[in-house]
Amino acid sequence: MASYNDYSYARSLLATGDFRRCYDTMNNFEDRDAEWFYIRGMAAMNLGFYEEGEDYIKRAKFMEPNNREYKDAYDNYVSNRNNYNQRADYYNRSRSNLDNAGCCCCGGNCCDTCCTLWCADSCCECMGGDLITCC
Repeated sequence: MASYNDYSYARSLLATGDFRRCYDTMNNFEDRDAEWFYIRGMAAMNLGFYEEGEDYIKRAKFMEPNNREYKDAYDNYVSNRNNYNQRADYYNRSRSNLDNAGCCCCGGNCCDTCCTLWCADSCCECMGGDLITCC
């Protein structure tokens, strides 16, 4: 393990988009200072580990509150997350106002449609028929 933290290699991996190697490389450092948390967080975010990445970057920001790079990275993530959540909420609200909200084929309530079909199939089977042959 490294006895001091030289992050130039890890930062070069971030810059070239080799996020998995960067993420794994961070395990080789003994000390967990603010820059370690920042780099690990950025690698995690780019691998899709958003909650983990947010936690790491937030920790880096609080360890060095005057570091603009850490603050900007955290604020940028929070802004993007909030924008995504707002768009998702808007989309879901607009879909719920449609006559067929949430489903393009069953008039909006797939559970009711499935239960009705299951009930009809059961009735047919009781009388010797079979509405849905697969079940």
